[in-house]
Amino acid sequence: MTTSQSLAAEGADVRGMFDRVAKRYDAANRVMSAGIDVLWRKKAIRWLAQDAGTAPRILDLGAGTLDGAVEIARRIPGARVAGADFAREMLRVGRGKIRAGAAIDTHAADGHRLPYRDAAFDAAFSAFCVRNFADLPVAMRELRRVVRPGGRVAILEFFRPERPRFFFDKVYNGRILPLVGWAVTGDRDAYRYLPRSIERFCSRAEFSALLADVGFAQVATRALFPSGVATLVTAS
Repeated sequence: MTTSQSLAAEGADVRGMFDRVAKRYDAANRVMSAGIDVLWRKKAIRWLAQDAGTAPRILDLGAGTLDGAVEIARRIPGARVAGADFAREMLRVGRGKIRAGAAIDTHAADGHRLPYRDAAFDAAFSAFCVRNFADLPVAMRELRRVVRPGGRVAILEFFRPERPRFFFDKVYNGRILPLVGWAVTGDRDAYRYLPRSIERFCSRAEFSALLADVGFAQVATRALFPSGVATLVTAS
């Protein structure tokens, strides 16, 4: 199997996993994070909304069930939001959240080859998506390509910890989270994937360096409550 075939197979496996849990995905997130994931999104989008201007074009990359896209439309009146995700079932579930009058379009799209012109967006948001890319540098170059120069980017993610965190990594992520995910969705394998994906992902510092390498400026990271489990990465 060639490298491109291997990456395609991995992407198909991850896409299938998200499609399987789509109907119970939101419920699982709320239970596993005690609702804190909602606050994380609000904080990221509040930063993104600063100086957004009139009718900004905003990409929600890895939009999933559209929690981010809906919050962007609520927070930034006049925003035109494109929700892009490779898992069609996730988008289908999310469309039921779109309120009348909200300018949200959904696109089944691969983040390695986004179907948008250069500088198509004034800003971009992504929540817990970039860890799933088979080729992270390619995907981040694509993100840089479709955001105009000076546009804001806000990324929420779980990064590989730079120091051991016994409870979160070994106890919660390793043991409790898969059981909770299984109880809510009936899919144990999907929630075993999460801690494995964090373990093999890059650190905050490595990701920041990658963003700078592909052309983003003013890259900053902010550890989020509780105990820096999640991170908000901002850039322009």
